[in-house]
Amino acid sequence: MRVWCFTPNPVQERKLVVGSGLVEVSAGGKGRNVARQLRAWGIPAISKTIFDALASGSDVGSDLRERVGWALVREGEERIDFFTMDPEINLTDWTRIGKYWRQVLRKGDWWVMAGSSATGWPRGWWKKLIGDLQKKGVTVLVDSRGALMREAVAAGADWIKCNFEEAEATTGMKGVERCIRNLTGNGTTGAVVTLGKDGLLAEVNGSRFSIPAPKVKVRDSTGSGDVVTAALIYGEIRRWVIERTLESAVRVGARKAMGKGQIPKAVLQS
Repeated sequence: MRVWCFTPNPVQERKLVVGSGLVEVSAGGKGRNVARQLRAWGIPAISKTIFDALASGSDVGSDLRERVGWALVREGEERIDFFTMDPEINLTDWTRIGKYWRQVLRKGDWWVMAGSSATGWPRGWWKKLIGDLQKKGVTVLVDSRGALMREAVAAGADWIKCNFEEAEATTGMKGVERCIRNLTGNGTTGAVVTLGKDGLLAEVNGSRFSIPAPKVKVRDSTGSGDVVTAALIYGEIRRWVIERTLESAVRVGARKAMGKGQIPKAVLQS
């Protein structure tokens, strides 16, 4: 069993923390963040971006570049992000990307698709790829929004995960209760919606779970959702009962919002 974390729209990010003068530069993207945290917990996750898939064996797509981003962070307040335009992938290259994943993934693997996507995919592309991977016995988790997430739901991805704003944007519904009912497709094991300081709401195998978050001093919530995703995967791989997995996910998400780096395994397992 292998865990593959796919970032279909990576970014080279420069973050300015107001008041400290601190500037951080990182290779960003939700899939990369999930893979880093899983590796810190002893799960040998493999991180791939859309450019890795395009570059496999040829120079197709070699003229494409990652986005560049700038973030302004004030302690305890919402961050402000600025990004260059998403790269646009042509139809030939989307075919190549799909072929790459169909070839490298095998039965028992996890495929974690996290983040927004480069643009230009043909309608139904994500739905078809997810369906094909599940037929091979791959477990699919999608953490995204909008059109991509709607295709994942239509495909019945095993796990759907997003924040409240993304849930409303994806479903067109208002209110988390209405949203979560529209985030499960035929075959979906679980849908998880994070609610910031209010924890998360999940529907897993037909049962509803509301998990409150501990009260913490929020410094920078960047990456909190990604450690929640990592905790979901870790708990499923370790065959934890779902209540333990969800409670651990909320706990490590809150710890990350305190401005911490990689979350120690002791926090996850406590």
